[in-house]
Amino acid sequence: MVLATTAFTLADRSPASTPAWTADAGPSTVEALTATATDLTPPPSLVAQGAAERVVRQEQASRSASRLESQADATPDCDGVVTNPGTNGRVPDSELCDLWQRPYRDRADAAESLFSLNAFYVARFGEPMCLSSGYRSYEEQAALRRKKGGIAAPAGLSNHGWGLAVDFCSETYAGERGDWLWANAATFGWENPEWARKGGSGYYEPWHWEYKSAVEAMKEAGTS
Repeated sequence: MVLATTAFTLADRSPASTPAWTADAGPSTVEALTATATDLTPPPSLVAQGAAERVVRQEQASRSASRLESQADATPDCDGVVTNPGTNGRVPDSELCDLWQRPYRDRADAAESLFSLNAFYVARFGEPMCLSSGYRSYEEQAALRRKKGGIAAPAGLSNHGWGLAVDFCSETYAGERGDWLWANAATFGWENPEWARKGGSGYYEPWHWEYKSAVEAMKEAGTS
């Protein structure tokens, strides 16, 4: 661009208006070679900005790597077999499985099916379902009841206490992803129960999903 501009300017000048070149027109060869070099270091503000941008990019890459790692490791560490369901809020640790998003857990059979649903979700959206709750001990449910009031079931009466329910984040149960969840969750045995839907008998809780077959089995056994 500089060369093109210079050529254009010189071409527009008449010979009469162009000054003759003299030895004083610029530095001598010796002066040019011995002169202090021009400082090409960018100003501190730009350096700081560039460093900040690199940090942001590195953090984004780290989060992406962590997400991919969590997806790769998203397999249950138990066999899905329940031998001792315990009581509500007192499910033995041996019957619970860690889910892909710590510290959440659910009962082994529910967790196994939820992992399968999550794998299908990851294949569709590229990241795991976001959880906000899983199994709750008796004490945890009682504390939630004190905090939330009637919107939370009393301790001993919630299916969270059996390890048969999860709560999803809004990004998972709403919008396009929510539509996908409604269309596919039942294939893996999960549902948003009727009482939690609009017009249901309980509070409207679109985030609350349960492992249906196990919940029904508990009801038939008179334990839920």
